[in-house]
Amino acid sequence: MSNTLTAFPPITPLGRSASLPTDWQTRLKPFWHTMQCGVLTSADALPLHYYQFRVPGAHQAIVLSSGRVEMAIKYAELCYELVQAGYSVFLLDHRGQGLSGRELANPEKGYVSDFSLYQQDFAQFIDHIVQPTGHKYHIALGHSMGCAILAGYLQHYTHPFSGAIFASPMFGIYTGLVPASIAEAIALAFGVLNRRICQTPWYFPGQSNYQEKAFANNPLTSCEERYTWLHQLFRDEPQARLGGVTTHWVQAAIVAMRRLQIDVTTWQLPVLLLQAGADKVVSNHAQNLWFQQLPAELLRQKVTLQDARHEIFMENDQIRQQALQAINVFLAQLSATT
Repeated sequence: MSNTLTAFPPITPLGRSASLPTDWQTRLKPFWHTMQCGVLTSADALPLHYYQFRVPGAHQAIVLSSGRVEMAIKYAELCYELVQAGYSVFLLDHRGQGLSGRELANPEKGYVSDFSLYQQDFAQFIDHIVQPTGHKYHIALGHSMGCAILAGYLQHYTHPFSGAIFASPMFGIYTGLVPASIAEAIALAFGVLNRRICQTPWYFPGQSNYQEKAFANNPLTSCEERYTWLHQLFRDEPQARLGGVTTHWVQAAIVAMRRLQIDVTTWQLPVLLLQAGADKVVSNHAQNLWFQQLPAELLRQKVTLQDARHEIFMENDQIRQQALQAINVFLAQLSATT
């Protein structure tokens, strides 16, 4: 475990996906059991589970914001790599997923009434758990929905972060051949219909309770070993499972993503955008639009990983190495200006 005088030391991959079953038993699982876990109570009384590993003497901390459906332990491999590089790490299970509290009678329905609640929870986590640990430098690292939460938080709250890393950010939803404006209008109409007919949030059409899906033709990763490992985690932690999204979540997401595109012109933080070239979950066009509107004077980088599917940190070894190398380049530039 290193902790050099460099503000942001480089990160090295743990190993190869083929050794993941062994690495899980010998290194990752024992490491995860050393993570300190706790529970925050949100402003509206939901229990929010969080995790942290504080590296002795570390001046640098990385705070992760996970994507929809995800639970913190999914990031065990990445957290191990960050800790080995000398970073303390902090993770929060967002409301409605992981081990945090659920707001609906059916705990598998993906629900939030407004993304501002995610941001409020995250601000509470930063203020009450992360900042009191006294680290000098902080990096925000998000994936997918977690990037939308992070971006909104960073725009609207006072924060300690020196830079942000967005992996496959959810700044728009992938809609295939259907224009996004039409897809959004249809999605919002379902939400209106739901609210007029009953108070219980419906699953959005095509969504359902948690189902384990085969690796073949999945849109998340080309790495079968990491995909298989992830499903085993959900078998081991059935209470962390989450199904599809509700019409209410879809409406809240659309409002939040539109807001991000409006607010981007006032963005003030150095940013790295890792784009999955083969993403069919979120919209790369929306990412490009957001990135193009960033103030020109900012330190900003966009790296497209051509063959990557949506889950960059769960991808094959080559893609993960490319992603970590892009992060190292970005962090080295931050170090030079810090």
